[in-house]
Amino acid sequence: MNVLFVPIEEVQRHLDSNVRKDIKIVAPEILNAAGYQKLKDRGKIVKPEEPLKGIQWAHSEADSANLLCESSHFIFPSLPQYAAGPFAVSFANELAEQDAHYHEYHIEIYYSTHRMSADYKSVGDSKHESKILQEGGAIVFGPGVIHKVCLGGLTVVIELPSVTGDRQNAEL
Repeated sequence: MNVLFVPIEEVQRHLDSNVRKDIKIVAPEILNAAGYQKLKDRGKIVKPEEPLKGIQWAHSEADSANLLCESSHFIFPSLPQYAAGPFAVSFANELAEQDAHYHEYHIEIYYSTHRMSADYKSVGDSKHESKILQEGGAIVFGPGVIHKVCLGGLTVVIELPSVTGDRQNAEL
């Protein structure tokens, strides 16, 4: 069934108890062993991932794998061939590690009722711009926009469509 419920109290339990202050709930694919090891070798704090069974996401303890719903569960036939599914969803807060990056194919949307700021520029531009949303709101970055966002509290991040390996590190 293409339904997913994400209780806010489960997201808050995760953010309160885990070292990483972000969690991907829906992704193009479950992190495989090679991808997991690559992230560990780069010094990233990461846990193994397992498919979510059922329709409600719940926080996993530190010694358990993160539960993920693959975006292909929400697939529709008109997606471009490079898309793994229609979207990906993550939650993060002000303690989440943020690096400057861009995406080649998908749109990234940040939504929060807390303060957010962003530094951004188009790929190839030499000068970046900055913007602050004091009371929160939404920020939408299209493909090819290098960005780094500073979060002020609980934030939902949506990627459209979900594309495996689309994130490119960059300099602002």
